Amino acid sequence: MADLVNELVWSHSRSRAFEGCKRAYWYAYYGSWGGWGANAPAEARAAYVQKKLTTRAMWIGTVVHRVAEELLRDARDGRQTPTLDDVVSSVRTRCEKDVRESADGSWLQRPAKRVGFREHYYEEGASEADWAQAIDEIERQLRGLWTQRLFQRLLAVPSRIRELEDMRRFAVGDVDVWVVLDVLVDDGRGGVVILDWKTGGHHDDAEIRAQLGVYGLYATAELGIAADAIVAMHVNLRHNEETKHAVGEAEIALAKETIRDSTARMRALLVDVEQNIADPGAYPTLDPGSEDCRRCGFRGICGRR
Repeated sequence: MADLVNELVWSHSRSRAFEGCKRAYWYAYYGSWGGWGANAPAEARAAYVQKKLTTRAMWIGTVVHRVAEELLRDARDGRQTPTLDDVVSSVRTRCEKDVRESADGSWLQRPAKRVGFREHYYEEGASEADWAQAIDEIERQLRGLWTQRLFQRLLAVPSRIRELEDMRRFAVGDVDVWVVLDVLVDDGRGGVVILDWKTGGHHDDAEIRAQLGVYGLYATAELGIAADAIVAMHVNLRHNEETKHAVGEAEIALAKETIRDSTARMRALLVDVEQNIADPGAYPTLDPGSEDCRRCGFRGICGRR
């Protein structure tokens, strides 16, 4: 197997990280690099472990997305759809295992495959009731997903699903871009519908539009879909709400501009653009006492614990 190479590949999540704390960005994309190896330096290993940490809110979204993907993939591949009660029972068991392995520290044996929570790692004092409430919220959203009209439509015509949480890489000028669409489905009329599941209590409409604009850019550039034949839907499973977003020429042009400008700012901090080498000194920490530090997974290695 060829050695992994640390490349600067643009993504919506990487752009968001860069616009936040620069030092946290450096830990995520440079300081943690190679930290998965058995002989990794202690600092790289610590950064890698802290990069893998999640929170209850993030975990809820991950679990719901994973189950939606599994159910739709089974339907698309011709496997029988389980009953809702069976799904819920299986998911609750998996979730309880996640919490248990994080609490006892056994997740550290395989941080890439198991779940570690910031609440345990930083001893934030989450109670058993907090964890039970989180698992109950996962069940509530899964039951809502089950009856959601767009999800039911996908189960009825699974052959129209073209992409399902598939990681795609494409070029925008001299920049490579990663996208992962929750669902991309043919509309039966030569166009596509992009579905984006959301599970949180609040989402910024401008940010959602920007993310969907990048997805629209991918659909036009890589799949040859006309901009006016793309429909993008943001589905909030917490509140059972659907919002349709325009993905036309203007949104796609804005996505291109955003990618170019964002990448230029990232490259400007590099010591060596060709080799994607970054010096931590170019990535300052936030001012002491920042509220963002209290929520950051890297606060241990950063000295803000």
